[in-house]
Amino acid sequence: MSKPTVLSAPTTKARASGAREKIKEPIYATAIREARASWLADAQDVLSGKHLGSDILAGITVAAVALPLNLALAVASGLPPVAGMISGAFGGIVASLMGGTALQVTGPAAALSVMVLAIARDFGASGVAAACLMVGLTQWILSATLSGKLSKHFPESVLAGFTTGVGLKLLDAQIPELLGFNYRVLELAQMLHRPQWLHEVSWTALVAGLAVALLVTGAAKYKRFPAAIVGISIVTFVSVYVGWSIERIGTLPSAFPSPSLPRVPADKLLPLALKAIPLGVLAAIESLLAARAVDRMLPESRPHDPNLELLGQGTANFVVGLFGGMPVSGVVVRSGVNVQSGARTRFSAFLHGVLLILAVLFLSRQLALVPLSALAGLLCVVGLRLLELNVFFELAQKHRIEALAFVAALVGTVTGHLMIGLVVGGVLHAVHRYLHPVEGADARAADPGLRAVLDKDKAELRKHHAEASPERVPGWLRHIRGATHKASTAFVHEHATVIGRVVLGEHVHVAAGSSVRADEGTPFFIGDNTNVQDGVVIHALKDKRVMVRGEAWAVYVGRNVSIAHDALVHGPCYIGDDTFIGFKAVVHDSVVGKGCFIGIGAVVVGVEIPDGKRVPHGMIVDSADAVERLPNAEQAHHEFNEDVVEVNRGLALAYQAADGDLALADERKEASRPARRSPKPWEEAWNPPRTGKDSF
Repeated sequence: MSKPTVLSAPTTKARASGAREKIKEPIYATAIREARASWLADAQDVLSGKHLGSDILAGITVAAVALPLNLALAVASGLPPVAGMISGAFGGIVASLMGGTALQVTGPAAALSVMVLAIARDFGASGVAAACLMVGLTQWILSATLSGKLSKHFPESVLAGFTTGVGLKLLDAQIPELLGFNYRVLELAQMLHRPQWLHEVSWTALVAGLAVALLVTGAAKYKRFPAAIVGISIVTFVSVYVGWSIERIGTLPSAFPSPSLPRVPADKLLPLALKAIPLGVLAAIESLLAARAVDRMLPESRPHDPNLELLGQGTANFVVGLFGGMPVSGVVVRSGVNVQSGARTRFSAFLHGVLLILAVLFLSRQLALVPLSALAGLLCVVGLRLLELNVFFELAQKHRIEALAFVAALVGTVTGHLMIGLVVGGVLHAVHRYLHPVEGADARAADPGLRAVLDKDKAELRKHHAEASPERVPGWLRHIRGATHKASTAFVHEHATVIGRVVLGEHVHVAAGSSVRADEGTPFFIGDNTNVQDGVVIHALKDKRVMVRGEAWAVYVGRNVSIAHDALVHGPCYIGDDTFIGFKAVVHDSVVGKGCFIGIGAVVVGVEIPDGKRVPHGMIVDSADAVERLPNAEQAHHEFNEDVVEVNRGLALAYQAADGDLALADERKEASRPARRSPKPWEEAWNPPRTGKDSF
């Protein structure tokens, strides 16, 4: 028999990555199937129309924010303003249609502007357009080689540092706009001891920006209220009506060029490629980091597909190049505005691109009146929300090398050396992992029968259950004769079967027709308030276990778990607290974290699912990639499980009361008889005495 998979999960949480499973289909077929399923699910969300209103408002808000950013980044990169509009409009539309994340917004990025400026300086606007084609080709190759999967191994400390760096860079750019002068934040800090700078502040600009910022933050708890667009509209109307002298977006271009291949001299193609390929890699990295950051902003949304995202970004860059634009990537800032404005499907990002086109063609005069300080107020709020300083302080207390990785990514992002910062952060993370290997690795290496190691703290209440059975009782008979330990408040229906070494906690309900058989794999633990409904089968493979708090179990079911009718739980398995397993669902050779929801007819095989995830009805989860794509369980799922637990606890009490009424006469007769010998102590009951030779 081949050795089982050996996996580890950190304390109190199952680990969902790194599973080694048998590949059932070619890796490309798997990637295509998963990408197709993700895209179709997003398309179904759009076509359902459930979030149309919030998506429209978010798309309008993002377009209002993206428009001045696109213009500014084009000028900063040495290109005409129309290049930024082309990139934001066409790149945003194509990426929203073909990308692997629903809520990410694509456009010109500040992190790319330095490299784009160098290309524009050496090769001109046509060279930048040609570089877009090369960037797109580079990202297509990365997608075809499934390199996007590497993004899920990107350390959280580096991601948090990158996100914080983007937030700081955004604040550095927008605080001067908010105050209405041209000083940078560093220059402002040097002048704080001299109050003369206050005379240069545009107080009308500051009032406009703060009004938007206060409205957005004050209305944050009202998720459906479009605070950003309402605030910007009010400030624009008031500033025009009163006649404030305030800097506004200004004149916009009124037309787009026709698509064509950019012309670059043949002798310059190789030097251009040497600059465009690293730019393509950087744009890919920023897009995937931004996609992960969006996942963190809205955990209940569907996780992104990294390879599909690279395909979408590559196509967007190729299309932008044909229209004479500049390279694009997924952008944290605009994506953050999209999420904060209430977007829930791809339609908001698509609409943002369409509105940019319409704005250039029809609304340039009206949009030109929007104060830049009003947009700066909104962007300052977004920048503050991107800061993850709490992560840094936590890392500084517990994992100082990871804190240095956070700082490296932050500094690299702020200073414009993103690649260097990410590489240094990644190296520091690797050093930390080398010095602090995953807990439980030694125990698993010594015992290859372990499916996972969870929570190394020692248990106190379930003693001696893992001790070997007497050698004089060989074969399966020793398992069958193993004693079941049942709490006094637990109830097992007379038409249910519980065999072997099984621990039933307080208020456990094992309903009629269920079978709990610890006769092959053993022992089992079923925690307090858990209910095993009609037709459920719990069984396990021989000599395969999960290690929980230093104790080995073939099947471990936590507290407040509901296993619905006709479900199968086949060990080695760990089912975390407060988890629901639906009708006819199958869970085998897996670790399911606490607070999960396994849908009707779902199949979970050979994986480890983190806390709080939901497996949709009928879904097959048999790979680490499938686990990565699981949505979070919603509050309604948790409440449903709580209701089921409460109902079945009441049923168990009712059955016990009924049995008590029926047995009352027998108890009275028993009381008149001589006293029986006291029951065996726990250790003796669990490990039967050596009796002689038994066999099948």
